[in-house]
Amino acid sequence: MRFARVAAICLSFCITFAISGCSLGGNPDSNTDDGKVKLVFWAHQEDAFVEAYHKQIEAYQNEHPNVEIKFQTFPYEIYNQKLKASFSARTPPDIAEMFGTWVPEYSRNGALAELPNGEALSKEYYPAPVGGYMLDGKLYGLPMEYNIENGGMLIHPQMLKEKGIESLPSTWDELVDDAKKLTVRDGKGMKVKGFDFVSTDNITFTFLSLILQQKGHFWGENDHVDFQTPEAVKAMTALKALVADDKVADLTTFGGQLDTSDYFFQGNSAMTYRGPWTIAAGLDNYQVKDFDYVPVPSFTSEKPFFAAESGWGTVVAQKSKVKAEALDFIQFMAQKDRLKAWNLGTFTVPAKKEVAVDPEFVKENPYMKTSLAILQYGQWIGPIADRDYFFKQVNDHFQLIVMGKESVEDGLKTMERAINDSQDNHK
Repeated sequence: MRFARVAAICLSFCITFAISGCSLGGNPDSNTDDGKVKLVFWAHQEDAFVEAYHKQIEAYQNEHPNVEIKFQTFPYEIYNQKLKASFSARTPPDIAEMFGTWVPEYSRNGALAELPNGEALSKEYYPAPVGGYMLDGKLYGLPMEYNIENGGMLIHPQMLKEKGIESLPSTWDELVDDAKKLTVRDGKGMKVKGFDFVSTDNITFTFLSLILQQKGHFWGENDHVDFQTPEAVKAMTALKALVADDKVADLTTFGGQLDTSDYFFQGNSAMTYRGPWTIAAGLDNYQVKDFDYVPVPSFTSEKPFFAAESGWGTVVAQKSKVKAEALDFIQFMAQKDRLKAWNLGTFTVPAKKEVAVDPEFVKENPYMKTSLAILQYGQWIGPIADRDYFFKQVNDHFQLIVMGKESVEDGLKTMERAINDSQDNHK
């Protein structure tokens, strides 16, 4: 997740989400006094995002002089709770930026406006990013980005060259062999990790993706996960081996304040499995130039299928007093050239197909080449009721498995049972 380094706040709905059966009154700042339609638009605070939204708002208001958009932003660590409270209090913004994982709870409770011609519109996007915005074949928002964490890795070409590795790994076995050569140890432990994937998001995403690359599945009936499959056992066994047997990564930095990409840019890993959003961090925060972003080979001979969440997008409150104008604005931002400019300005992967396949996009942002090449293989992660809890279960049991405190089979059974209990509690 792009902002995983900020305190995670996708909490379960412990605040009463009194939407079903209620009548939302709309935000009091939304009105049509003085002849102007006034829209309230909320988003989280992130410099590149805020600047990109301001440009969209200015362009829209220039074309629609009768519309005034009041844009308000909030710190990421409180934003989700702010949204929940506003919808519960019946004073939601007309337009809200939401992360795709949050959207299903709102759409299931009738809080969001359906987009007209949603079935046709949804086909303009890749299935993974639009999945969270869909419910029963209806579309309840538009994704602005494709939130991809897998498929590509950061590498230090010079480190590979120094170890005599002349070409990128093309199979999983080659990846593991190269990672072993690249791992450096000293008297204090692991100095350079050969292949670092041990982060809060990537453990889970890699586990699920390795299942998909075996043509397996991880969802059963009634929105329950199914980790009692040969594919799930093989996937978790392979991840355990990277740490416990091959020793190309470890748990020493897991859960710390820094991201795995920070350690990479500091020179503490040779290859790091992470989403393309980390590239901007390296360029801006570390001024590092001796790196590249390249494909990670598939676990099998199949295509590099992967699981992905729906990323940031925009939705409209069902009871907004100016719903028609609000829906028009989010569709305005979704026009190809406007969305392309937004993705380039925010260094995000396009969720819309026509933007992703535009040769000018990769020309302007060559670091995106690896990610753009695999977007078609992404699958929506599915109807997770509590994102934090789901990921925590996978991460916690992965650590226990690596440390030998649980077998792979027992760990999968325990995490499956806990996640499915959580799924049931949120129905």
